[in-house]
Amino acid sequence: MNLSRSTWACILLLVLSLLRAGQVYQSSIAELSRGLTTQDAPIVPETTAPDSRIPAYRFEEEENDRTVLDDKNSNIFYFVQVSDLHLSKYKAQGHTNHFLQFMHSVLPNIKPELVVVTGDLTDAKASDAVKTQQYPEEWEMYKAVVEQGAGGIPWYDMRGNHDAFNIESWQSEQNLYRTYGMSAKQIEVGQGVYSWHVDKPFGQYQFVVADASPKKGPARPLNFFGYLTSKTMDHLASAIMTPTRYNHTFVFSHYPTTTMVFGESSHGYRYKDLAQHMSVYFCGHLHRLVAGMGDVLKSYNARTDSLELELADMKDHGAFRIVAIDNDLISFVDAELPLSKIQNGIPALSEGNKVSWPEKVPIAPIIVITNPKDSRYVLGGKEPYYRTRRSTHIRFLVFSESEPSQLRVRITVDGLHHPFPAKFVGTSDTPLWVSSWEPNDFDDRNQHTLRIEVTSKTTDLTGESSVDYRMDDVRLSIGGGFGEWLIGHHVVTLVSRLSVISSLTYTIPI
Repeated sequence: MNLSRSTWACILLLVLSLLRAGQVYQSSIAELSRGLTTQDAPIVPETTAPDSRIPAYRFEEEENDRTVLDDKNSNIFYFVQVSDLHLSKYKAQGHTNHFLQFMHSVLPNIKPELVVVTGDLTDAKASDAVKTQQYPEEWEMYKAVVEQGAGGIPWYDMRGNHDAFNIESWQSEQNLYRTYGMSAKQIEVGQGVYSWHVDKPFGQYQFVVADASPKKGPARPLNFFGYLTSKTMDHLASAIMTPTRYNHTFVFSHYPTTTMVFGESSHGYRYKDLAQHMSVYFCGHLHRLVAGMGDVLKSYNARTDSLELELADMKDHGAFRIVAIDNDLISFVDAELPLSKIQNGIPALSEGNKVSWPEKVPIAPIIVITNPKDSRYVLGGKEPYYRTRRSTHIRFLVFSESEPSQLRVRITVDGLHHPFPAKFVGTSDTPLWVSSWEPNDFDDRNQHTLRIEVTSKTTDLTGESSVDYRMDDVRLSIGGGFGEWLIGHHVVTLVSRLSVISSLTYTIPI
């Protein structure tokens, strides 16, 4: 074969480029490989081997369980998740305005056990929406709003990719989360992971946060993907796989797992191993995508018997989530602010860093149906779903600024009026409503739909919620289309493989 010198030079350059690319790739993923010796790694119980399928908690067998979902206001609590606040010193619409209204008009009516913010606390974008920078004004606003508006409710947060723009390291002066983040000390002490638990007379519940933001944050759009190094995975494994058997373990991070790269812990644990010991993974980041493709960014993994639930943003959609645990059945509702009623403007702190709260907007009643639980989100091995089959009452929470006596409740099942009236059995802290029913009437191996409408007589606003349920153990399809597919697959791996294929496509002919 007679090739010119220039051709040989090109071939040599191509080979050297491929070798260099491989070297750069290996160095970039070095932190994802096992970085600690077994002696240095956090202690993980020996009984939880990587191939274990043992859930974090095993409920009593149905025949031995005496718990009944009745009309008693007991064995129930709830918390709130918000995400992607993007507090901005430049944006007059949404952003800070939505967060202020949520704190002022919504949160006081909910009074949750706790609040978790899954990242992107600030926008960190210049007025041209292209350049990025950490602005103290945005961080000062965030901290002031939480301190003055949370009303003593426990508050937990973490960084998102916007909170890591233009940051060289955790110790960098640009890392303003370290100064203003409500959970910055916990993340620093836990080296990217921190946890806490809620103890109730009826069980123990664990909450775990993992900071997957880049340790060295480049400007946008280069930090769209998150990652957990081997060292961080060690800490995550240590937090999740504890000797204590929690009724449920909830994990929070900014990034959906489809946009994350996971390392392997020193004991050989991968994310799928840890997911077997969690009930729900909560995240944000994707902002509902575009054209309706991200309306249902939720998925169920049968191998790990766990849910992944992405939440839309507070910035544009005014979205927030209420999660209720009722006799260990997990239910949730994703609600939104009345965006058309929120005034635009660029809020600023007054003298002494005082928040200038906007005029409250009326909020329609928010309903979380806890029994029967929506069969699209059943965790077969981690929830006592059989309790629904022998329950005596429909159960639901109603959050409203109106008194219970000023609320009108309408219940339908499969479009037909439910004959038994709803009654309030809760308190101001746990606004539980119930209605008698006979679950055996629906034990016909078919899908049914429960719909509840609540109207406030004082504001004339109506809230509604519905669940699709079955009385057997058959799981209903989430039906999320592209959004469910996206969350249930690993885009990082797909992008990597497409990159290799495209490189080979133009390299082989050369």
